[in-house]
Amino acid sequence: MAQQHLLPPPSPLPQFRRRPTFRNTKTFWIPLVTIIIFLSIFFTPLPRTYDEHRDAVIQTITDTAKDIKDVLPPVLSHDNWHPTDLDNVKAKYAFATFLAGNADLDENWENDHYFVATRILAYQLLHAPETSSRDKSIPFVVLVTENVSEEKRQRLRKDGAIVVVADYIKADWVKTETSTWQDVMTKLRLWELTQFERICFLDGDTVLVEPLDGIFADPAVQTRGTLTQPAMIKSDEGHLPLEYNFAGVPEMERDHGYPPTDQHHDFPNINYLNAGFFVFQPSLELFDYYMSLLKLNGRFDPQFPEQNLLNYAHRKDGNMPWTQLGNEWNIHYPKVDDLLGGVKSLHEKWWSPEVEDLKPYMESWRWRMEGHYEARDQMFTKEYQKHGLKEES
Repeated sequence: MAQQHLLPPPSPLPQFRRRPTFRNTKTFWIPLVTIIIFLSIFFTPLPRTYDEHRDAVIQTITDTAKDIKDVLPPVLSHDNWHPTDLDNVKAKYAFATFLAGNADLDENWENDHYFVATRILAYQLLHAPETSSRDKSIPFVVLVTENVSEEKRQRLRKDGAIVVVADYIKADWVKTETSTWQDVMTKLRLWELTQFERICFLDGDTVLVEPLDGIFADPAVQTRGTLTQPAMIKSDEGHLPLEYNFAGVPEMERDHGYPPTDQHHDFPNINYLNAGFFVFQPSLELFDYYMSLLKLNGRFDPQFPEQNLLNYAHRKDGNMPWTQLGNEWNIHYPKVDDLLGGVKSLHEKWWSPEVEDLKPYMESWRWRMEGHYEARDQMFTKEYQKHGLKEES
């Protein structure tokens, strides 16, 4: 069944009109069709094992993704335009990700896997026929740190993303051994984007399988009233908002079934949220509450900085418990069975998936993205030249 979600519908075959060459066509065609069916049943090789069938499906997906030539709309049409700054956004919802700069200042884009991953997300959310939002008004926001170069920011804008440069959020006591997580607290700046009613956050190392805009209608993302349990109110923490929304998926075991269940021990702790995929309601009050937690040394484990802050703030026995989304929206540590089972997005590094069988599928999106934008850039260049306009760098 999952193949039907992953592959584009076949092109309709051309219809031809032919005059019958036999007076009695039934006499000729019925025996011929019967013979063809007989031969196809007995002489078509069948997969010898489940693994062989799975491999065939993955290879078909990959080959199709590589061969598809995206049909771009007219360059100057409204359908091909996406706002590149927040002032032009009229949408209620948004997708967002976070991109930090490289510590080694290497500006070779080929070596910056997370930058390439962000471009893949922009392509999938805004342009790819199989995965782009059906609601074309939903923008893609990329929150970047100050050390992301202007060249990279401009490239993301050309790709259709809204780039928001954020001031750093740091606390001296919050330290982690993972270099790529040093600035991750800055992700919390997304709660300041209160022009949106809901934002769906995806880690940069996410690859889509199907459109995700249906998530904004999921019952789990509805606004909820903040509880008032006296025992959960702490005097040294900031005030809680009167209402909030925060929905996500639990952290996964690497070895899990699909769909995952707590009964089959697919979650190490079903009450522990993975901060790589969640939906929330932006709120300045909630942002201030998070900032108050950062001032309290040891209030949460800093090893997974923003993930453990969010798990503390939205703990299940607290006054703002997080709501669980179905894992059909997103899977961490994905396997081929998840892909074939119908999951809509994979939380996994496109350049180095843990399951080797997923690598052709993941990498194929990189080549599709680059081909799409190369063709798009050329079309824009021609249009600028045609109308005597100066192309922005």
